[in-house]
Amino acid sequence: GLGSLDGLLSPLSLPVSMLLFAWAWHAPHAVLPCRTPSRAAPQPSLPLRPALQPRAATASCSSIAEPPEAELPSAATTEALPPLFAQIEKSLEALTGNPQLLLEAVVGLNLPGGVATYDRDRVVGYFQRRPTLMVSRAYEFLRAFQRVRSAWEATDGSVDRGVVLRSELSALGPVAVKVGQTLSQRPDILPEDVCEALKGLQTSNEPFPNEEAYRVIAEDFGAKGPLAPGLPSPLQRHEGFDPDAPPLFAKLTADCIASASLGQVYRGTMHDGREIAVKVQRPGALRQCLLDGSVIIVALKAIQGRYWNGDLLAIFDLVASGIVQELDFRNEARNAAAFKRSLSFLGYVDVPVTLPELTTRRAMAMEWVHGRHLSDLAPEEAMRMTFMSCEAVTAGLVLTGIVHADPHEGNIMLGDDGRLYFLDFGLMSEVRAEIMEAFAYGIQCVLNKDWRGLVTAFVQTGFVGTPIEYREDTTGEFGSGSPEAMAAELEERMESVPGGTSRFGALSTVLFDMGNQWRMYTPPYIILLIRTFLTLEGIAGQVDPNFNIYEVSLPWAVRRALSPSTSAGEEALRGALLASDNTLRWDRVNELIEQQQLAAPAGEQQAVEAEGAAEGASAAAAAEGPVGGAATPPATADPLDAVRVLLGSPGGATLRRIARDLDSTELLTTLTTSRKTRHLRRLGVRMLAESLTQRFAAALSPPPKHERRPPPEQLPVSPASEALRRRRAERLAGVRRVLVASHLQRQVRAGWRGAAAIGAVGLLFFRVAVVAFCKAAVRTLPGAVGGIRRAVLRG
Repeated sequence: GLGSLDGLLSPLSLPVSMLLFAWAWHAPHAVLPCRTPSRAAPQPSLPLRPALQPRAATASCSSIAEPPEAELPSAATTEALPPLFAQIEKSLEALTGNPQLLLEAVVGLNLPGGVATYDRDRVVGYFQRRPTLMVSRAYEFLRAFQRVRSAWEATDGSVDRGVVLRSELSALGPVAVKVGQTLSQRPDILPEDVCEALKGLQTSNEPFPNEEAYRVIAEDFGAKGPLAPGLPSPLQRHEGFDPDAPPLFAKLTADCIASASLGQVYRGTMHDGREIAVKVQRPGALRQCLLDGSVIIVALKAIQGRYWNGDLLAIFDLVASGIVQELDFRNEARNAAAFKRSLSFLGYVDVPVTLPELTTRRAMAMEWVHGRHLSDLAPEEAMRMTFMSCEAVTAGLVLTGIVHADPHEGNIMLGDDGRLYFLDFGLMSEVRAEIMEAFAYGIQCVLNKDWRGLVTAFVQTGFVGTPIEYREDTTGEFGSGSPEAMAAELEERMESVPGGTSRFGALSTVLFDMGNQWRMYTPPYIILLIRTFLTLEGIAGQVDPNFNIYEVSLPWAVRRALSPSTSAGEEALRGALLASDNTLRWDRVNELIEQQQLAAPAGEQQAVEAEGAAEGASAAAAAEGPVGGAATPPATADPLDAVRVLLGSPGGATLRRIARDLDSTELLTTLTTSRKTRHLRRLGVRMLAESLTQRFAAALSPPPKHERRPPPEQLPVSPASEALRRRRAERLAGVRRVLVASHLQRQVRAGWRGAAAIGAVGLLFFRVAVVAFCKAAVRTLPGAVGGIRRAVLRG
């Protein structure tokens, strides 16, 4: 680094040394990552943003001392040098005179309009020239670990482990705080009292001084006068400050109302009456995160390939890249808008609207959301918010590919209007189309207990390689393994672990244990997704211990499976439904029906348990607080709705082609006359009879008004989503007309076979209706007679 060159500098070597350093620094750093400048083009000088110059004091906000930099020649000496040398030295003088600017250049913020980006080599190279910082930071980690371990080993109850762990993580900075936020939602990993203590890291982390926050607001928002009436401006002694200028805001709180890992929030009011939240980044957050990242990278390089089957550095690069982007609030504003657009079809998901004119790298203003967090909700409200959260996140995972990667309690609110609000969009995940299809397939496999199919999903997502590798001895070499053997072990473990088919955390535990004998990998993209769903599942577990995140995901998984966006997915869907001659694959239909019938008893038992738990919800709520009692989830669409939605949406093109190409003559003939569809006909009779029985019973002996149960609460919808549903319904009606006309024409062309098929279907419908009506009447008649008799006796 520059400090190590002190002994080499001399009047003769100074210009040459500086030129070499400028070339070595400027060539790789003056362009955005992954872009190579033309060799023929001359390299521009290192640009410096004038707006950053007044912020030289921000470097002093860091608690880590910067080593002395090499002294630079005076301005007089610079003027005597050739123009190129003078330009280089001026850039170096500005950079080395302000280490914060030098660090911003590492992540590309020195470029005009530059947005923070992460590059491992640049970050590590910066701190390797400052080894004292890395060693001292590693020592701080070690000392914090020793203090936490001492608290954990104390058995006399004199030390509160949760308070100690929270204090140490908070003191270590943003990266450690994010780890604590994730652990706060995992009572299956840490004791509940520790998790409760760590929840304070979500919105009540140790704040930084208000004066520093006000300085950032004033500088970045261009305040010429006071920030708000009654608030002193940090720039009042600076040249250009006008005490008579109108305040930037009509109101602004004197203290922050929330403080998290990377920033803290103030509540304010604009002059037009709009209520806003102003988010300000922690001073030194960029520096602290990059330093921690460099220490972690050095540690990962030491253990790479020894304890994990995966590229640990690539995994960390993805996480670090997300954190660096999170440190630029302009990224967050863009992410929020993209997230809102991606889930607009749900109708109940919303995000705070950001104010573009008040959005910079270090500060941003957004509309104030009137709502409550999970801990302030009643059981029914908590269940509704949890259901909507899981549905929205899983829809992002398998449908849109845009996933909120940090959905802890502090970042989710139930608005006073009943809508679900997500906050803090700095950390996001993007999922490729083929991975979405693999995840959707895996969700269906877990619910259907199709372990062989789940192994296939693992291969598709990159968890398992090709060929599959296995070893008997955990210390031996890996050899070949079979998918069937892996599926058998997977079935045994998933059936034995609690919540095997309902909790994502259970699957994570099983895979971790199996990794000792089966070679498994951790694709870099999966880390943020695992964090997302472990956090979300922790929230759901507080509301309902039996909450099944896979069941909530199923409608979206079915929709993704029926609307593939890759050619491989389209071929797989067509092959699953149609044979090569376009006849329906009845074996696949029968298999799906059998799986549904096997799952029905378990679903009925869960419904009985939920109904019994609901009877004691009031007592549980009184004993445990607003969250913890059982509640009824809101109504949602079943997988069959996915078919109807897709047939009327652009994403259902593959499904519509399959419906068009289907050999309808063979379908009608087999459905009405074949023995292999007898159970389908019986299933139709049973379902219709059950529906008629309920209708007859309700008509003949309606329950008293005080015993009638209200219909399930529907989720809120937005005007945009309602308009989308109307368009889908209109398209679905049009698709139905086209398909019916197309297949009627096909029956006409088929001659007597087509006529016979149509006649047989009409006769089948008549038989099913008559038999179902008779069964419903037989079931309902005794109860109706008894009700009439009781009414006569009472009269």
